[in-house]
Amino acid sequence: MSYLEYLRSLITGRRQNISIDELQRIAESREIFDVQFVDTWKKDPVYIERLILNQIADSFQLATHFEFIEGASSSSNAFVVKRTDGEASALFLDEVLDLSILGILITVWACAYKPKHLELCRKELSTLIKDVLVDRKSSYIGGMDIIQVTQMPNRAVTQAFDMYWCAWTFVIGHEIFHILNREELSVREEEFKADQFGFQVLIKFIEEKRQGKMINELDCFYEEYYLVPCMLMYIFRAMDEVGVNPPKYGSNDFHPSPEERMQAIIDLFDTDIPEDLDTTNGNAFLSTFLDTFDRLWVKENE
Repeated sequence: MSYLEYLRSLITGRRQNISIDELQRIAESREIFDVQFVDTWKKDPVYIERLILNQIADSFQLATHFEFIEGASSSSNAFVVKRTDGEASALFLDEVLDLSILGILITVWACAYKPKHLELCRKELSTLIKDVLVDRKSSYIGGMDIIQVTQMPNRAVTQAFDMYWCAWTFVIGHEIFHILNREELSVREEEFKADQFGFQVLIKFIEEKRQGKMINELDCFYEEYYLVPCMLMYIFRAMDEVGVNPPKYGSNDFHPSPEERMQAIIDLFDTDIPEDLDTTNGNAFLSTFLDTFDRLWVKENE
């Protein structure tokens, strides 16, 4: 059985025939952003990022000080910025990748909930991945157009935003591991361990929300979104398919591929997931995302 066949059998085997209408009902049951919170966000664009970083430090009792910076880089990636003495001083996430991940989530879920807009969403996804992320020909500005044209439900838009912050948290947790790690590891080993820590951060946040310990401004870590990191790996996989060699996000002899990283996250199911976590809806969200992404994603050589 191939990796993707295994993944699909694992996910769909737990769906229990959950329909897209049921997923949309879940999305529509969520509260949308509070107006006061949005006003704060407008005045301080990295407000949520700092809250997440502070929450990670508090939740894991980290004494290490780290800062977050965002801007344009030569590649669509996240990485640790180091001082001349070799010590890490900041976490960097390319703003093109940052905005595009949100745009891709919006586009895929717009198509999932409004399948009649398949061709429009297909064009948007191709633009985001090839022109924006890989070739970096333009900055991403199309997300709001997709929302308006497809008449995507407001709370479904909020779902995409919530998933985006789950993905952001996983990525930043991954990078924090690189700062904290003092083991002698190969690049591949360190990447897998960094992914595990990023996943543990996300699961920790989901648990804190379930227990009512999460601050109101970070009210986005629903248990249904525990497999958002796998969605992120699917996006990275598509980037590799249209990128240059060696692939941006994976090469066999140096950096694990998105498929390998996705498999490793799935393998954490028995070790890092609380036994009382309801995974049924989370698996259904991932399965729907993968199926919709596959309908949208058409490589140039096909």
